[in-house]
Amino acid sequence: MGVESELNCQILREAISQHDIAAITRLITESQFVLIHLADDPPGNGGEKTAAEELLGALIASDEGSDYLVAFSNQKNASRFVELRSDLFENDSEVSGFWVDGRTMLDYLDDELGILLNPDGEGHRQIEPALVQEILDELGLEL
Repeated sequence: MGVESELNCQILREAISQHDIAAITRLITESQFVLIHLADDPPGNGGEKTAAEELLGALIASDEGSDYLVAFSNQKNASRFVELRSDLFENDSEVSGFWVDGRTMLDYLDDELGILLNPDGEGHRQIEPALVQEILDELGLEL
């Protein structure tokens, strides 16, 4: 599993701008992503995880009252994020990532979670929770 099915971020951007749910869904399900693995007790969270963090064990970000799964289209973008945002991780913990195919990632998303793709990197996109809900509906994954 890996870079052989890397997401084309340019085509995704165009599909999002055209609100082409079928194309967005196809692009995500045919791609693979790197997610940042969370330690058992994320810093500043008092040891409590959100439902999405419990399911995925992955980094979740908040923006303007919405939560987003942080995902990367390749290892390079994930590594760059970890280097730039080292303040988010405990100094003595090793940050790791794991590959997941797009369909599996969507299977574990709930309708209140968006996707933050490649933050601080090439191909940065924020897929709002409402758009994720439309994608889940397209796949028949309504929760």
